[in-house]
Amino acid sequence: MTQVLTSNFKRANIFGYPVDIVTCEDILKFTLEKIKSNQGMHVVTINPEIISAADKNPELARIIREAELVIPDSTGVMLAIASLGDSSAEKIPGIEFSEKLMKKCEGKGVKTAFLGGSPDIVNKMNTEIQKRFPGLNVVFSHHGYFNESQISCIRQELVELAPDLLFVALGCPKQEFFIKQHRNLLPKTVMIGVGGSFDVWAKKVKRAPVFFRISGLEWFYRLITQPSRFRRMFPALPLFFLRIILDRRSLFYN
Repeated sequence: MTQVLTSNFKRANIFGYPVDIVTCEDILKFTLEKIKSNQGMHVVTINPEIISAADKNPELARIIREAELVIPDSTGVMLAIASLGDSSAEKIPGIEFSEKLMKKCEGKGVKTAFLGGSPDIVNKMNTEIQKRFPGLNVVFSHHGYFNESQISCIRQELVELAPDLLFVALGCPKQEFFIKQHRNLLPKTVMIGVGGSFDVWAKKVKRAPVFFRISGLEWFYRLITQPSRFRRMFPALPLFFLRIILDRRSLFYN
């Protein structure tokens, strides 16, 4: 009987949600071990917007708490961790982790699947992914504009293909719900919610320049280049920062 791999990562509790104190190398190694052992898991890339959404949605909150890996994806979450006096954690943007994981999977036969985005975005992304990772074994790719009558076909194809790795870009909370609903059907699949990453991989949207990333201002770059995000990011971001100051009792280690 195969032993189930579990992480031994230190976990912080950030306002009721687990966040793993990890480095990118830690989770790359652990994820590859999961894939090699044919063991699935759910990876959540958490940020203040997701926490704000989960506070209003008990089902989303439960899914996050049950995920095998919850990685700090934002400056806000890193500030919450830093307030605990821990400097060992790394900010791990989901898009960077996913790209490094694809690079590690090249030439190893890892069955990789993509679900989400518009039909046009998926087509462009497929071309760009093939250019960037020519040795990646992509077995499935489908847009996210499906209805209830189409989901059964998508589900059947995924079950038949049994991918080792599935990137789901349906936006939060839809992607988290999709992953949770398919855990039993895809027990050997590592599933990662990647939000708007497909837009970047398709070269429709540019990531923030390095200066904004290393300065912790990637959120600000996204805001000024995509004003439509304002309603989603505010008041979630300022309230999150205020909460770090005023609600310190909700920040601790599990």
